[in-house]
Amino acid sequence: MTLAISATGLALIRKYEGFSARPTPLPDGNWVVGHGHVRIGEAGGPVSRAEAGHLLALDVAPIERLVNAQVTTPLTQSQFDALVSFVFSIGEAAFAQSQVLRRLNSGDFVAAACAMDAWRKSEVSGEPEIMAVLVARRAVEKALFLKGLAFGVAPSASLRAQLDYAASMLGAPSKAVSAPVSPARRLTEILRSEPATEALLLTHVAPPLCEEEEITTAHAKPVARPLHTADRPRFALPRFTFVHSMENAGLIALLMFGLGLIVIAGSMMLAGKGDLIDIAAAAAVATPGLAASLMAGFGLWRGPEPIKA
Repeated sequence: MTLAISATGLALIRKYEGFSARPTPLPDGNWVVGHGHVRIGEAGGPVSRAEAGHLLALDVAPIERLVNAQVTTPLTQSQFDALVSFVFSIGEAAFAQSQVLRRLNSGDFVAAACAMDAWRKSEVSGEPEIMAVLVARRAVEKALFLKGLAFGVAPSASLRAQLDYAASMLGAPSKAVSAPVSPARRLTEILRSEPATEALLLTHVAPPLCEEEEITTAHAKPVARPLHTADRPRFALPRFTFVHSMENAGLIALLMFGLGLIVIAGSMMLAGKGDLIDIAAAAAVATPGLAASLMAGFGLWRGPEPIKA
């Protein structure tokens, strides 16, 4: 069934697009007027609210066709309105490649709604920053999208909510702050430079956020806030927790992986003819193995952070 945006959906777009009677210049040399209508090249004259409403209807029409064509799952009117507003904000090309569309077409409405939250940044002075108005717009679109779905009840005593670490990372600071790079993050950067070892990182599970350090996702620049050296006690006992056990296990696995690469490289040298090709191939295998072994050995030697006795 082909759907069209309702008055509720149009009101949502008008609210967050705002109204500009006179054309306002854009960085690319074009002009915006009315409710987010873009004029190419010439600024043109001012518009009334009625004219702005007509231009908005023209701009929304191709988005309605796109949503009807690309969404294969049946939608309610509220879901359609929310999606048209969402696509109007992020652009048609971005929506076609988004997790929102993929999750939606797989029939997972909740995952599709949650995926909207990631579209909260815009470029300011050449740098992507989290915009409060985009966070608010996504929240309204998400609520409208989920409107009417039956979820039942959630008694807190029997269904106590727990922290979703992946979702909590969306609460990263809106601006990056200069800070020292932790050994774990430096290790990640080194291993990502070697395609052969990048797959190992996919098995790493980030530990819960703690007071020593805050980390963010790719949606926001990494921010680290380690404890100052002066704040640490001179005499302390090691702190062994489940998290540190998991970290040590991961470092040991990384060490074994690196040593394995070095052994493979040695076997290649012994089995080969010793010419330049054999040496180059063995070096290509041994280099990431050596880097992984050194970093894992350093991590195990450094040990867990101390706590006060």
